[in-house]
Amino acid sequence: MTKPDFKNFMNELADLSGDYIRGEFGKAHKIESKADATPVTEVDKNTEEILREKIMRAFPEHGIVGEEWGVVNPDAEYQWVLDPIDGTKSFISGIPLFGTLIALMKNGSYELGLIDQPILRERCLGDNSVCLFNGKPVHARQNFKSINGATALISDAREVRFAGRNMDAWRNFEDKLSILRTWGDCYGYMMLCRGNADIMLDPVLEIWDLAALIPCVRGAGAVVSDWFGGSDFGKKGGLVAAANAELLGDALATLNG
Repeated sequence: MTKPDFKNFMNELADLSGDYIRGEFGKAHKIESKADATPVTEVDKNTEEILREKIMRAFPEHGIVGEEWGVVNPDAEYQWVLDPIDGTKSFISGIPLFGTLIALMKNGSYELGLIDQPILRERCLGDNSVCLFNGKPVHARQNFKSINGATALISDAREVRFAGRNMDAWRNFEDKLSILRTWGDCYGYMMLCRGNADIMLDPVLEIWDLAALIPCVRGAGAVVSDWFGGSDFGKKGGLVAAANAELLGDALATLNG
């Protein structure tokens, strides 16, 4: 399949999962606690099953990495990476700032990413070169070259402390910003792609949290690194996304003291 074919398939996946999630949003769901103390509901699990079933029917030779149901075909050239509800805390609170994340990786590289907010019917689809928001190209805004006066978003500011980051540096970072909000999880990265924020960051992420974000952010013309300026994305390094390289550099210098 060509890249456009894969993009069409990803949209079909998001349409399918979105229809299901819309029917469950706002209802009372039994909430379980996973080993890492994060919440999960049957909607998380069912959504991933819906996505997995369609992928395995279409591409039985591909691999799948999912937050709720683990790994299939880990040595396959193509890997689908799924987070059925990124932002379960928002979902169970009735706040539409969660999303479904669908990524396609090829030989370990982030090829395609999709962020879908099914309640607001907002969707980003990126390929590292272009980011489409509801089918139209969007771009990260270029207002700031330093963090002074910028708008930054984070999923949960407590994670900075939990991850053992430099708290003096973090307080300095906070003080230089004009706006810091927890409009986070995947929705914060969608805001960055659309030009509604300047920086989005998380000190700790898993592969299913970030694989779909990177092609969207890069496609919108923004830049990414881990918390320390490298590419060790994920649980160890987290993710910092900024509208341009100068802004990213200043953010990283401040975050690391």
